[in-house]
Amino acid sequence: MSWKSKLIAVLGVPLACLLILIFFHSQLLTLYAGWFVVRDAEPGADAIICLSGDRETRNPECLRLWKEGYAERLFVTAEKPKNKEFNKLELSHLEFAQKVTKQMRLEVVWELLPSLTVGATSTFDEAADALAMAQKEGWKRIILVTDEFHTRRSLLAFKKVFEGSDIEVQVAGAPNEVFSADNWWKSDRGIVAYFGETIKYPVYLLWDHEPNFVRND
Repeated sequence: MSWKSKLIAVLGVPLACLLILIFFHSQLLTLYAGWFVVRDAEPGADAIICLSGDRETRNPECLRLWKEGYAERLFVTAEKPKNKEFNKLELSHLEFAQKVTKQMRLEVVWELLPSLTVGATSTFDEAADALAMAQKEGWKRIILVTDEFHTRRSLLAFKKVFEGSDIEVQVAGAPNEVFSADNWWKSDRGIVAYFGETIKYPVYLLWDHEPNFVRND
């Protein structure tokens, strides 16, 4: 092979990749984000558990699932207070869920998932709290509700914690009004969300608990 042919080959491959990214970036980025989204919830579960985080999206999704018969009992997880001095100035996860329910004019009782510690600081903590409750109540299947981009990682954490328990864990993703899997790169919130999952998912894949080399309190 002549040096000209080698030069064309060396320059041609990166150029071809660049052209593919330019002309098909939308499809590629959508496929990438779609991998993080899992939807496998089915009606008839023992409980729906709303993970802490974006309450404005997760609480309404829980109520929608409840209305459609996915489970009769609704739970919110217990969060660790972010600030001891001013924590009482904001609504708790349970209080916010109750407010959303009232605004949606629904008659349903939310329950607080008891914490094994002073409140969950990670999805692994929430999984441990849920496992303890599930074993106490004799549940066979639960449904997690979190944001769409967080579904695969949260399901991974719960399955690790629930391993050997014979309790099935399913997940439902709550959409939001700002971004989705097919346009996330056009929003700063979407970029932060999916880039965050890109970093966090491998960590959850390698550890069976929240790694202690980074403070999470």
